[in-house]
Amino acid sequence: MKRQVITICATISALLVLAGSPAEASVHRKKPSGWSCDFDDWCTKNTRSGPGSAHVVYWFRGDFGDTLIRTGNASYGIKHIQQGGSHKRKANHPTNSAAVKLWDRALNNYAKGSKGSKYKDTMTHTYKYGRGKKSRTMCVMTSSLHLKHGGKDYGRKGVLTAFWVKGHVGWKGCNKKFD
Repeated sequence: MKRQVITICATISALLVLAGSPAEASVHRKKPSGWSCDFDDWCTKNTRSGPGSAHVVYWFRGDFGDTLIRTGNASYGIKHIQQGGSHKRKANHPTNSAAVKLWDRALNNYAKGSKGSKYKDTMTHTYKYGRGKKSRTMCVMTSSLHLKHGGKDYGRKGVLTAFWVKGHVGWKGCNKKFD
């Protein structure tokens, strides 16, 4: 009996550690120290906020990669998400604080099948939440391309779009239901 209790407690502890968000995962309004574009030193030093659509709204830090979301326009960023994406579906394109937390969880989710790339220089990140009939997956698509605005290079473009789909799907499921 005592051995079973210890085994169960150890299993639950291990699951909590594995299921939790990465220790370094966080969302910032200003560029945090240590933010980087992985092995691209130019990008790390030169990714910055700019005027208009180049303005950075949030900086995301993670254990294995950092990104950002810009104000954007009709084709990417916060404005794209607020208009409901390419198909104007505002219902599944939230931008409130709860959505930003889900974006952060998707960007820092390293479960098998949660990340993938259909197109060069893009990545789809997912986070599954809810249960039963209310199960959903938050899909966040990012670009590693550089944003050029007004003749200047502002570094990494960042989040292209973010939306949820019904059910628990992997990154390929997000691409099938791409906004």
